[in-house]
Formats: sequence, C-alpha cells, structure tokens
Amino acid sequence: DPRNDGVMKSRRDNRDKVKIALASGSPRRREIIKALDVHVDVIGSKGDEPSPDAGEPPLVYARRVAEGKVRRASPSEGHAIIIGADTSVVLGGAILGKPTDEAEAERMLRSLRGRVHGVVTGIAVLDTATGKCETTARSSDVHLRRYTDDEMLAYIASGEPFDKAGAYAAQDRHFRPAIRIEGCYLNVVGLPLCDVMPLLDKMGVAAGIRKGWKIPEECEDCELGRETVTEGGAR
Repeated sequence: DPRNDGVMKSRRDNRDKVKIALASGSPRRREIIKALDVHVDVIGSKGDEPSPDAGEPPLVYARRVAEGKVRRASPSEGHAIIIGADTSVVLGGAILGKPTDEAEAERMLRSLRGRVHGVVTGIAVLDTATGKCETTARSSDVHLRRYTDDEMLAYIASGEPFDKAGAYAAQDRHFRPAIRIEGCYLNVVGLPLCDVMPLLDKMGVAAGIRKGWKIPEECEDCELGRETVTEGGAR
C-alpha cells in the first residue's frame, strides 16, 4: 500500500530529525536502550519520586511516576521525544520503592524472601513540541529463593540494594535472588523494550532492535506478562 509506505518513510525520517532521549539515571536502563536501532541520548531524571496515593493501583502509579519523569526532564536543545520509566515491587498490594537505608533494605529483603511478588514498570514517551504523552505499564511475577541471612546481609553491605526497587536486582549474578520470572524479563530489569517501541511508533518514530543485539534468553517468555495497561484501558 503506497500510503503505508509513505507513513513508514515519514517515521524513518522523523527518527533521524528529532532528538530522542532517555530520562534516567539507571545504569540498567541506559544499557537496555542501546538495543534500539535509533540513537538515544541519555539525560538525567529530575526530582523525587512521589509516594503512591491511598488505594492507587500499582499499574496506575507506575504510569503516573513515569510521566512525571519525562515532563520534568529538560533536553538541552529544541524538539525532543523523551522516554521515561519507573519500576516498583508489589507485595500483598503494597508498593515497595527503593530502600533509604540498610534497615529498610533488610526489611524489604526479609519480606520478599521465598515469596512471589509483582514487579511493575511504567513507561512514558513525551513529545516536547506538542506536550503529547503516551504511557503504558506492565507487571511480571518474580519468585525469590530462600537466601540465608548471611547472604542477605552481605548483599546489603555491598551497597547494591539502594538504587533498586524492592532492594534487589533479579539479574544480579552474585546474590542471584530470583529463581523464576513469569512475564517480561526486561520489565523486571526496568525497561521493557516490547512496550517502548510501540509508544515511540505512536510518536511517529519507527524503532526496532538493532542488528547484532542478542535478545536475552529470558525474553522468550515476554508475552506472558500478566497485564499490560495503556492510556484508554487494558490491551
């Protein structure tokens, strides 16, 4: 269809003309975004993350926080498409963010040990020229092993928990807390590309996975994510 060809050409042209930026201080997100076949600059994420409102569903909270991040970001030059994300751990309906000290990290890790919990990541993509923002959120289930107190305390002493929701990273090769993930692996790490690319497409930017990037084996079960929410409802 010539019309579809024209749309795709416009999107390819757009991605070369418009600055695309990731508003994040997360080393994990900065690494994952390199998988896209478009150039993405990295800019800092400003401001503190708000607390959940009383009774606010985790998926709604994740989208709200992600949108706040992109709206607070200020690109150094003109028109830009800004990507933002926020990840939370959910246990028994309670939303766990990043621990502020060793005691809180220990409480979180004790509460999660040997249990199944949800990991929710919200994604937002903002067009700074129009103010249009598209959001989505996804949840995956993570099963943690029964690590010992000594393992847990050594992990806390390493300083690793303090920039991570729930005080742990599923992909940590030393602590190895996760024994099973149901759903999107990159969602658990913090940036589900399967959600980022459709949102970029809605902004007129055709992005795919760059040639040569090896998709993690864990991503084979990506579509098993329990729920994906977009503006306007579930899909």
